[in-house]
Amino acid sequence: MTHIETARYNEVIGLQIGSIREIAHRLSEDCDMEELEEIIAELEETIVDLRGSLAAFPHKHP
Repeated sequence: MTHIETARYNEVIGLQIGSIREIAHRLSEDCDMEELEEIIAELEETIVDLRGSLAAFPHKHP
């Protein structure tokens, strides 16, 4: 990968990880079941997006 590709990769991954962290910060024992389900669904969707991004970049897949 070129320097520009690596920088773009890091930017995309960093933004998605930041989104996951923001969503996870909303988790609390004070949340009711409905809130927890909504937050977890949002986390799952964001993780799927991150996995899609990882798959799109050239690297060795395990």
